[in-house]
Amino acid sequence: MLKKLKKLGISFLTSLMVVTGIGQGFINADQTLPQLDLEAKSAIAVDAKTGQIIYAKDDKQTYPVASMSKLLTAYILLQAIHKGEITWETRVTPTATEVDISNNTELTNVPLQEGHSYTIRQLYQAMLVGSANAATMLIGNAISGTQTKFIDKMRETAKSLGITDAKIYSANGLTAKYLGDEIYPNTDKNAENEFSVRDMAIISQKLIKEYPEILETTKLTKIDFNDNGEITTVNNTNELLQDDSNLEVDGLKTGTSDAAGYCFASTTNKDGHRIITVIAGAKDNDARFDQTKNLLNYIYNNYDYLAISTNQALRQDIKVKYGKQSSISTIIGNDLSLWVPKNTRAKVLQIKLTPKSSKIEAPIKQGETVGDYQITIAGNLGFIDGSTDLKTKALAANSVEGINILIKWWQMLSDAI
Repeated sequence: MLKKLKKLGISFLTSLMVVTGIGQGFINADQTLPQLDLEAKSAIAVDAKTGQIIYAKDDKQTYPVASMSKLLTAYILLQAIHKGEITWETRVTPTATEVDISNNTELTNVPLQEGHSYTIRQLYQAMLVGSANAATMLIGNAISGTQTKFIDKMRETAKSLGITDAKIYSANGLTAKYLGDEIYPNTDKNAENEFSVRDMAIISQKLIKEYPEILETTKLTKIDFNDNGEITTVNNTNELLQDDSNLEVDGLKTGTSDAAGYCFASTTNKDGHRIITVIAGAKDNDARFDQTKNLLNYIYNNYDYLAISTNQALRQDIKVKYGKQSSISTIIGNDLSLWVPKNTRAKVLQIKLTPKSSKIEAPIKQGETVGDYQITIAGNLGFIDGSTDLKTKALAANSVEGINILIKWWQMLSDAI
């Protein structure tokens, strides 16, 4: 049984703060974390809310990821639905090539029939639950008209998310040789989509943050695909949905090919804190799930979740000019959270307060922005957006009245001399 995540007390945090005008506070501790070398080409674990990287192995190197590519297709589809460009009940008819692909027993699919039309909802569920390849291509057609135009859209969308290293040739992650006459122009038949695990974590985080309803589909263990009364039962390729290890996994997507090996992007919401993990290049089907469990257990056993609540005073003051008080205490502007090593004894958490200007003048209203907090974990792996710290506004904890105008003029004159 996994140890329950421990929310560190904020009183413990504030008792260790250094009280300075432009200061730094530390949580003091000291423990060397045990090493974890997962049996996979690359891996990453991130906090779904903040994007904090908790674990990384070769996370920036691109590799074939096979059907994990479908997460990008899902993101584009959900974006189009939320913009009103397409609906769940939009119907689309497969091409002859897509019918052939859907009936290729080498590939994961739901069988499609020529001349039949299917709703976007049907295809979406088949794509995420059963990793249906032809259904995914059909979604691309519905959005962009052709596979070529949809691949162009995938590439543009990836860049808009800050992903610049990916190689994208298909909507579904298939090797190009399987795509028939719908292959992207001038593409080698052995080409496959390539992303880094960090790229896949970025896509996964965007999906969960912007379209959390995706989890209502990815958590399904099976669906019945209804084609004009002909029912095909489709089982979810994510075996951790029915695992008994109390991990509470509810997504996201597997991927398998000769070049990619066995891949898996997962997410779990344990004790109210959601984590995303991505494994690429595991040796077999069992290994991708075992390595995911190893990674999650490693985090739960070696890290604590530190929450700092909105309006929490961090005992740091900013100097004030021309006020009835010479300084003002500050509070943070929004809830913050970080994963920190358990029982640490080195300087782990660094908090820096920077005033918004060199001269903060009264009057100041309670809740007014007076500066910025910058919070860093010593030796941390950073965040998937490339930043190295969390930032939040520093707000005035109380109001400060201005001094009498004559006294203020006198002080201003004194300052100018």
